[in-house]
Amino acid sequence: MSRNFIVAGFDYGTSYSKVVLREQNTGRSVVVKFNGFHDGLLPSLIGFDGLNLLPPSSNLHCSQIPYLKMLAVHAAFGTPVSSSPFRLPTPIQNLINDHGLALIRDLISFYFAQVIAGVRHFIKTASPWEDFDFTPGNSQDYLIFQMAVPTGLLADDGRAEKLFREALILAHELHADIDPKLTTLIPLKVWADRTNAVPLALLAEGQDKYKWQCTIYPEVAAAVQTVFRLDSAPDDARFIIMDIGAGTVDLNVFYRNRRGRRVDYYAALVEPLGAHHLNDEFNAIQSLGMNELKAKLRTAVANLFRRAVQYQPNHGAVPGHRTWDRAHFFISGGGAHLPTYRRSFTDGLRDVGIHLPTLLNLPAPLHFETPPETEFGRFAVAYGMSFFKPNLDRVKLPHELYTFAQLYPPTEGPPVAYGINWED
Repeated sequence: MSRNFIVAGFDYGTSYSKVVLREQNTGRSVVVKFNGFHDGLLPSLIGFDGLNLLPPSSNLHCSQIPYLKMLAVHAAFGTPVSSSPFRLPTPIQNLINDHGLALIRDLISFYFAQVIAGVRHFIKTASPWEDFDFTPGNSQDYLIFQMAVPTGLLADDGRAEKLFREALILAHELHADIDPKLTTLIPLKVWADRTNAVPLALLAEGQDKYKWQCTIYPEVAAAVQTVFRLDSAPDDARFIIMDIGAGTVDLNVFYRNRRGRRVDYYAALVEPLGAHHLNDEFNAIQSLGMNELKAKLRTAVANLFRRAVQYQPNHGAVPGHRTWDRAHFFISGGGAHLPTYRRSFTDGLRDVGIHLPTLLNLPAPLHFETPPETEFGRFAVAYGMSFFKPNLDRVKLPHELYTFAQLYPPTEGPPVAYGINWED
């Protein structure tokens, strides 16, 4: 057994990124406090002064590149920068027009390298594992990075996932070039030359060096892993969760079988309806009006539920006792406190007939401390990612499930005794 086996759960957020470290042998978990950001929230920003990339800070006197995460998703799917919903500073937009996806990957990898360098600095200077051995090739201590990536869970061609994983590997290869206190600029051309010098073989799927290091996991599923590890999580239950970030709202409907450590994903949805519509300090997006935002949120919740009932109908006739009336409804993320989202979530559930849904904030696990000024919900995804990937609950996606009608087709004559309680 290794002396220290630490998994860094990395939540790359639209506005802020969070990292939770978990030592797998003891289960001890801590929030990373980056230099200058002791609330655990590292701005998801890169500065650019026309020549140099600068680390994330709101105090830098240069152009800021916001919403890079969302821009990267659009770019991965071939959307031209000029057609994306995000406005960029003119110098960086012109460079992206010239260099395309390669430049976006360089920008993301620069940011990820800041995160990795900051995590290692925190471990050495302010964590419970200050004796961690970072000597290359040591066999005593291990540090693994697991990152949640923005994907809707449903089948696609994996372009976005590939982009983010390659950027994370590049960052891991180059983090030694980064000032661990996150204060030093690097010329963009120098950084691009360094990323180009990394052997392409290292970025390929299946190569040994990064088989377990720098792994990725669907963002919408990462938060639910946290739910399963709460001390109060029920053994067998259905959940509907809304996670509100700055850029997106993630919606999940799933059934969890604790005994089999299996998750049946009835439906998942990622919508660009994040809290930046209510407060965009960078004036970088075309915001929705309040009424339009509420209407879109309610519609998204209703559409999500209609997908879910293909796999789990709402059995029963007595309001309050039907299958989905007894589900658990959680709200989490940086926007969980905003009345617009709480009300829209509740209204959407009522629109599809759920009786008196009660929203709960995602409770914090026992013995896990967050910075006093930051609630646990901000760290939910990072916390879920801090459990070693092979130990996460197995997830079956919607396209891998049979619908209820397929499992129990109608028959002529007396009903077949399926051996289940139809109220469930």
